Amino acid sequence: MRLLGILLIGSAFMACTQERQPCLTPKIASLNLRFVHFAADSAIALNSFSDTGLPKAVFTAITDSGNRSVIYTSPSAYFTISLSPVADSCKWLVLADSASLLTAASFDTMSFYYKRKLQFLSNACGYTDFYAIDSVHTTKNHVDSVIITNTSVTNDVNTKHLKIYMHPGF
Repeated sequence: MRLLGILLIGSAFMACTQERQPCLTPKIASLNLRFVHFAADSAIALNSFSDTGLPKAVFTAITDSGNRSVIYTSPSAYFTISLSPVADSCKWLVLADSASLLTAASFDTMSFYYKRKLQFLSNACGYTDFYAIDSVHTTKNHVDSVIITNTSVTNDVNTKHLKIYMHPGF
């Protein structure tokens, strides 16, 4: 009788435990950037631009706990950075080419202002922060202007959020 009771309790316990499903959804919401280059005659034709492959870009997040850099070793016009999950703004330094001489004019700062929203993904993935971009402020050393093409920053890796126009001389 005792053995039967132990078996019943054991089988009831086994029926209640489920194997946790893996999280198959990207959990981190990333800001996707596209750098474009004005053509020489772009003052007349604003639609005349091409993707600008930054040679060896360095993106550095400026935080209260220190700076963290992301270094790209090959040319690209597309980059991904993250926004702060604990503040409604963050600042990044952008160095277009890590091989250039480091002076104040060799990099730009980009300040992002946004609203955070806690988003439930699934039981397996839990929660993450999504963002709604309000504005972007930048210095004008190499960056000419920034256009927000999509204000909603989610875990969709295919969405481009910002189009960053570089000066023709870069």
